Amino acid sequence: MTAYNFDEIIDRTGHDSAKWGAVADGCLPMWVADMDFRSPPTAIDAMIERAHHGVFGYTMDPLKLKEVVVERMERLYNWRIKPEDILFSPGLVLGLCAAGRGFGAPGDAVLIQTPVYGPFFKAATSNQKFALSIDMQYVADDEHSFHYENDYDAFEEAASKPQTSIHLQCNPQNPAGFMYSSAELERIGEICLKHEVLIVADEIHSDLILEGQHIPIATVSEEIAQNTLTMIAPSKTYNLAGLSCSVLIAQNKEIRETTAAALQSIGAHVNIMGYEAAYGAYTGGDEWLRQLLVYLKDNRDFAIDYIRKHMPQVKTTVPTSTYLLWMDMRDLPIEGDLMEFCHKTAGIAPSPGAFFGAAGEGFVRLNFGCPRATLATGLERLRAAVEQLALTV
Repeated sequence: MTAYNFDEIIDRTGHDSAKWGAVADGCLPMWVADMDFRSPPTAIDAMIERAHHGVFGYTMDPLKLKEVVVERMERLYNWRIKPEDILFSPGLVLGLCAAGRGFGAPGDAVLIQTPVYGPFFKAATSNQKFALSIDMQYVADDEHSFHYENDYDAFEEAASKPQTSIHLQCNPQNPAGFMYSSAELERIGEICLKHEVLIVADEIHSDLILEGQHIPIATVSEEIAQNTLTMIAPSKTYNLAGLSCSVLIAQNKEIRETTAAALQSIGAHVNIMGYEAAYGAYTGGDEWLRQLLVYLKDNRDFAIDYIRKHMPQVKTTVPTSTYLLWMDMRDLPIEGDLMEFCHKTAGIAPSPGAFFGAAGEGFVRLNFGCPRATLATGLERLRAAVEQLALTV
């Protein structure tokens, strides 16, 4: 069995990396959700083999990839879908925007629970709709950690509004890193059914489970499945985001055809290498993923323990999924802008909390999908900056 070296430091500068190229010299990028690990060899080999063919014309959706997705959903979730239930999109964000384009009417509301992945707002506003945001309830676990809970009364009130036509759901949740339980999914799904609100489920982090079990909302009941468009991808799982290949699943024919028409209207089509990398990862990346999840969980625990010991003013979630740590920085005596403090004083670049909606003000999202040495350097820089704050109070 191959042992994969996730401690390897890979220089990503000079390769037009968005993650590394968007920050100032010397600032450590810990923001956008891509990892600093080499992708599984089977994904790389699949692209090399395809490149050797040498002809790169227009490409149809590969049936073999659909069949792999069908097998994967049944194996992981006992979710029985058919190849014809599957569409492909060049990226999940484009898929979200296609849903916003294809469903509802101008002026409709898109129901969102915040804080949540920033492009959810774009999916609404770029399609002549508005984001109807419901803040989840912040609940302290102890002096160091917190989690969020659904406000079902506010959710149903928003869903019941005549102009609410779509609910964008994020599970596993980004940025907080939790997974919805079966009971939570059932309640949300039943509310959406009751008020004829389409569920568009972003489940892109569903392979990145550190502990517990992911439940696709479409598996809760047949009725909910018929009211759901689910989006997954190999991109976060296998670090293939730059290849832009996402998988959309709709068991309802009308939902699937409307989504396909919306994608076609903007000329959305996955590139050849995206398909090949996805197939290679899904068919041969299981052991790589198993070892990755062990490494990520250790990174999570290392980061949380370090913060509790050295920066007790900073509270965090304890994510059961993703490689993202949501950090409450509001108790730090920072004068001025939080992100300026992170960039200029600490020398790190996490994602700004405001990207996830107004409920994220005073928070940052830290990406721990990196070698342990990189993570330790970032945390040490933040610790030094926090200690400097204490000296100025």
